[in-house]
Amino acid sequence: MTVAEERAKLLHWIEAETPSLVDFLSRFTRAASPNPPGDTREATGVLTGWLDAAGLPYRLIAPLPEAPNLVARLEGGRRGKHLVLNGHIDVFPCDDAHRWTHAPWGGEVTAGRVYGRGVSDMKNGTAALLFAHTWLARLADTLPGTLTLTAVSDEETGGTWGAQYLVDNHPEVLGDCLLNAEPGAPTTIRFGEKGILRLRIAVRTPGCHGAYTHKSPSATRIAARLVRELEAITDLPVSMEPEVARALEEGAGEMDRIHLPGAAAVMRRFSLNLGVVRGGAKVNMLPGACDLEFDIRIPPGERIATVLAEVERIIGRFPEASLEITGLSEPTWSSPNHPMVSALAAACDESCGFRPRAIASLAATDARKWRGKGVPAFTYGTTATNVAMPDEHTDIAEWIGVVKTLTLAAHSWLHAEAAR
Repeated sequence: MTVAEERAKLLHWIEAETPSLVDFLSRFTRAASPNPPGDTREATGVLTGWLDAAGLPYRLIAPLPEAPNLVARLEGGRRGKHLVLNGHIDVFPCDDAHRWTHAPWGGEVTAGRVYGRGVSDMKNGTAALLFAHTWLARLADTLPGTLTLTAVSDEETGGTWGAQYLVDNHPEVLGDCLLNAEPGAPTTIRFGEKGILRLRIAVRTPGCHGAYTHKSPSATRIAARLVRELEAITDLPVSMEPEVARALEEGAGEMDRIHLPGAAAVMRRFSLNLGVVRGGAKVNMLPGACDLEFDIRIPPGERIATVLAEVERIIGRFPEASLEITGLSEPTWSSPNHPMVSALAAACDESCGFRPRAIASLAATDARKWRGKGVPAFTYGTTATNVAMPDEHTDIAEWIGVVKTLTLAAHSWLHAEAAR
């Protein structure tokens, strides 16, 4: 078969097998894998059952027994580059089942949708990559290069025992390029994401009876002044590589459309979220303690050191305050002009009739783990429909379009890179 004939065959398989794909996604969603607590064994079993039925090899790597990571490797029939596919198995927990009109772990298929916790983030993406791996294996004799599927646990709590463990301890999963299928929107290809700096600030004073305000400064009032001053972080100047700035400018309209107006502006700024405030015990007691927890996001092109220096400068003016760093991840990005971006855009145009724009992501994905090791990494997936909200669901028609795009993009990238 020619390359064009192979692509036609791939599209035929997807169309012909759509009912079984939908059934698989429903079963995968029913296999509850909330994190915390993080037990993904049942859901992993759904993935391995598919691979067993297809006769495809895999192995499980489980630094935590209850949270295995699946790695399936496919060697093509001739030499070429190594493409890695990545999705996660764990999902957000569901503590609001009473607000759902469909069972959170039911995987219900109705009115062109599949419902359930985690079906959007990101069991539909992990399933799509599993299918792409399966269909490309049918073309293994003529496929150039190597294809590795990684389905990981522990993404929702940072990836220590999932993607991070794999890239740190199993370099065979690194490859030459990574394709991740986290949700966002089929109209966008995400080439980077903002960094994360999480802080805990403790304010401590003697405290006293609420009527004797002259005896002690109030920890909560000090904290309030501190919060106001920290807002200055959002006005710090931002520098970006020209190709990144250009891509974000060109994709600004689409970012605002899919994430609501203002998203494009936030992408190009430092952002500050005060997520937790704890202070005071009783209305007639002057608080002697107040704890604040902040989530700061750093735009591509900037560094954690820049914002941390400003935080430390501000806190230095408050002798009652102390600082603890509770989490950090530098912003990461790959070139928006990388061949994988072109492969995804062309594949989407071929299968869905439109060309997605390259943008960066406001939220974090496991793609950053590969970028941190120097591997170009890109994310493409369905619309992030109701992620972590009641009645989370996936539109089946849109999802099938994403399945086609991911499969064709992987196929064309491997062939194009072999020809270079």
